[in-house]
Amino acid sequence: MKNWFVFFLVFSQLIVVSSKAGTKLDFKTVDMLTYRCYEEKKWDSVIIVGKQALHQGIDYYYLRVRMGISYFEKKEYFPAVTHLNKAREFNSGDPVIADYLYHSYLYLNREEEAQLIKEKNPKGKNEEANIRNSVLEQVNFEVGYSLSNAKKSLQIPRPMPQAGKFGGQEIYGEEALYGNSLYGNLGLKLRIFKRLELSLDYNYLNFSKTLNLIDGRFEDHFVGATDTIGGKNYHYSFPWVVHDTSLQYKVNQHEVHFGISVMLPGGFKIQPAFHFIHAENTLTNSSLKTTNVQDTAFRSFNGNTFRTFSFTHYDYSFYQKDTSFNNFVIALMVTKYIGIFNIGISGSWSNLNNKTQKQAGMMLAYYPLGNLNLYGTSFLTEFFQAKETRLLLGQILGAKLTAWCWVEGAFYWGDYSNANILDGSIVYNNSDKIDYRVAGTLTFIVGSHLQLSLIYQYFRNENQQVYHIKTLNPVTKDFHDQVLTKNNPYSINNLIGGITWKL
Repeated sequence: MKNWFVFFLVFSQLIVVSSKAGTKLDFKTVDMLTYRCYEEKKWDSVIIVGKQALHQGIDYYYLRVRMGISYFEKKEYFPAVTHLNKAREFNSGDPVIADYLYHSYLYLNREEEAQLIKEKNPKGKNEEANIRNSVLEQVNFEVGYSLSNAKKSLQIPRPMPQAGKFGGQEIYGEEALYGNSLYGNLGLKLRIFKRLELSLDYNYLNFSKTLNLIDGRFEDHFVGATDTIGGKNYHYSFPWVVHDTSLQYKVNQHEVHFGISVMLPGGFKIQPAFHFIHAENTLTNSSLKTTNVQDTAFRSFNGNTFRTFSFTHYDYSFYQKDTSFNNFVIALMVTKYIGIFNIGISGSWSNLNNKTQKQAGMMLAYYPLGNLNLYGTSFLTEFFQAKETRLLLGQILGAKLTAWCWVEGAFYWGDYSNANILDGSIVYNNSDKIDYRVAGTLTFIVGSHLQLSLIYQYFRNENQQVYHIKTLNPVTKDFHDQVLTKNNPYSINNLIGGITWKL
């Protein structure tokens, strides 16, 4: 009968607390209610009473312990981390609380913080809690192939007939098309000190490219001669002729990304990074030779009388040269976890494609369920290049499908050409404009060490055509050069497979 009375008393007070947020609590009531509910594994009840107590300024070691373990049992590891850390501020020597905190970090993939906990409290209750003794923590490998549907689109329009009289106008155009490509990545993650982690990545890309060249001009063609009473008339035509040339070549790109992650007190993390790019490609140059020609229009039979006329003769030549260049990106990101949020700021400086770029961005990651079963990350980046400014947006959403499978989707909006993401680990240094990028990832957990991934990416890009129109002034014989551009959309589909081994 006494036990039933105590249960009724606890239950009735819990109802009062949960239904009247303004109910004044005291230490004795809070301690009795949370202890009883904790013993009976009523985790939601412990949390309800605990929140109300904290709101009224009641805070002590066992309250934080009970709330932290209650959240842990509900698999809400982010709030569990908050309360267990608070409990350790009251008593840092409890190995049981340290073990709960270690596993909370572990289940959130915050392994650096987990390792810091275990180094201070090496005796865990489970075998999986043992500290890694190896410097090498993780090895990952990825390989992928890209399919491009960029198609030749150069079409030089015929100029006005009067502009081309006697070969007076010439037009030249070019476009470089990205074809299919091959991608490979090898990455290592190493722990040098307890608060310092290094990541090393090598990327290899092989692009097939086509340079389409086209030039159009009025060419001089001798038609023939006709006899007249006094002599011969020589006839010429100047038809509009288009010359079309396609040159195939490869671009090989080698990249090394070096990242450092430093855990600081207070939950701050500083991540400087350096990304080096070495590209090898074929450079094509064009040369235009113009010749002023004087030719015969009429000649008398006795050869004493001549009439001539002048026109311009054009001749293009192309030559290729193997070349290489180096680019790099320097990046820095600072993050901090606050409850179910991870807030970060980032910046970078780069020198891609003979231009200088600067970026400044903000990142917000959020975990509404208190764990990794559902999460999202939003990015906002301001990009600066010369006098150009761009606003770049990114969004990632992920969810746990089964105990062994996660799905993740990503969308990046804005022209990311010559920009970088994820602390400089991915660099978009191709020459084409990027309208947007969509990606989907499936991650499969195979045991405690092996992880497989399948990634699909879709890029919507724009290829740029460049036209040079040269017009000859018949009086001054000077050329007027006008440059025109035109963008043509195309898409790239990437399929990437990856494997990760955690030691």
